[in-house]
Amino acid sequence: MSEKVHNLLIKESALITGDGKTFLDKVNIGIHGKEIAYIGQEKPSGITFTHTLEGKDKIVLPGIINIHAHGIIPGAPLFSSASAPLPANQAEKNLVTHISQGTTTILNLDGFAHPGLVSQAMSTWPINLKTATTHYPKAYIAARKIDASGLKGQGEEKLEKIMENFPDIVVAMGEAGSGATLGGGVQDYKFIPEMVKKETGIAIDEYQARKLKEAVLGKEITSNFFNPERVENILKEIGLGNYSPEWALDKISQTVLPSFDIALEALEEGANIAKKYKLPFIVHTAASSMSKVLEISWLGNLLVAGHCNHPSFDMKEGIELIKRLKKKGAIIDISTFNTLDSPEREKELSFFFAILEAGLADVISTDYGGGNHSPVLKILELAIDQKVVTLPESISLVTRNSSCAVPRLAPSRGVISRGATADVVIVHRHKISRVEDIIIEGIPLRQDKDINNVMKMGQK
Repeated sequence: MSEKVHNLLIKESALITGDGKTFLDKVNIGIHGKEIAYIGQEKPSGITFTHTLEGKDKIVLPGIINIHAHGIIPGAPLFSSASAPLPANQAEKNLVTHISQGTTTILNLDGFAHPGLVSQAMSTWPINLKTATTHYPKAYIAARKIDASGLKGQGEEKLEKIMENFPDIVVAMGEAGSGATLGGGVQDYKFIPEMVKKETGIAIDEYQARKLKEAVLGKEITSNFFNPERVENILKEIGLGNYSPEWALDKISQTVLPSFDIALEALEEGANIAKKYKLPFIVHTAASSMSKVLEISWLGNLLVAGHCNHPSFDMKEGIELIKRLKKKGAIIDISTFNTLDSPEREKELSFFFAILEAGLADVISTDYGGGNHSPVLKILELAIDQKVVTLPESISLVTRNSSCAVPRLAPSRGVISRGATADVVIVHRHKISRVEDIIIEGIPLRQDKDINNVMKMGQK
């Protein structure tokens, strides 16, 4: 970092406080040290501000709090499958991309990441970074049945030791399940394409893999679903017409099913652990896990039902599930996935917007669909333009509500008020996906050349 600004005045900007309703215009916002020191129409007195930012044509927002991200911790095993870590430079690029898009707090959901690695990443990059964990027995068993290459040469870290040694880093349980062990998206863009390439030499994409998987096992993942005629048609459609339906049943079953039942059991085991430690439990919510998620909804607001807009649901089914979970007090998360680059973009956006318009979403996160994610502010910009949700309402779903969903993740963050931590995102007034400045704990990140070099990544 270069010279750090500790006294900053943002002059005459619009302001969204994060409370879900407040929009103020031509407001002065003073930052002193790491805190918000002043909010008002008049120029503040009694504080000397050494630096100023002009707020004309800009909106000040609380920094985004993302409670569901993968692939951001160098050296950490990926997903519930404990797959091999990404190259360190790719994990760092993923993390910086989140920052450049306005994220100032992020929760790592690769639950086999050692908290020490998370601490290292936080010391390297200027962001509030914490982790969830899945260091418990049945989660390990599920991982080892499907991959666990990221645990090669390692023993099993004991949950009790993790909790004792890293109480400030481990703030949630999860992601329990995930598309890796419960037949979801990681199977579609990683394991199934890898298997098909190895067996046939033919490359298929994640959408073709999903079609084949669902033709063989259905959205709820069961071998009883198999219908040879249906599978034969899909094989022809995706360029595998020389292979038989029985071949597909055998290979898809071998790829998807070994971890499935034990991963469902791991959801129940994790729920009991979450209750013991009084930690939020973030779970993979999809057609395949729906019944088990409903079973553990006795957790109430400790249950965070991740990505309830999962593409395995049809819209009516997904919304009905959400309503049932909300009656139990569960927190409903919807994710941006890689929706804007998806060939099913309009279908996925319609589902996302329907949940928003019905007022059923509690928080919005990104997840890591297809190894990538669509920027939160870009998705919200589209939703606001279509009058699905108001600007103040939408911002609360990625700031204050996220802070409340995982209380130990971002205390004193998620709102802009006097005394709050000065995590601030400044966006263009007429295009909120255009991030102009990011301030974390009072420090503008444009002073940091590493962040400044990638700020444009957030505008894609």
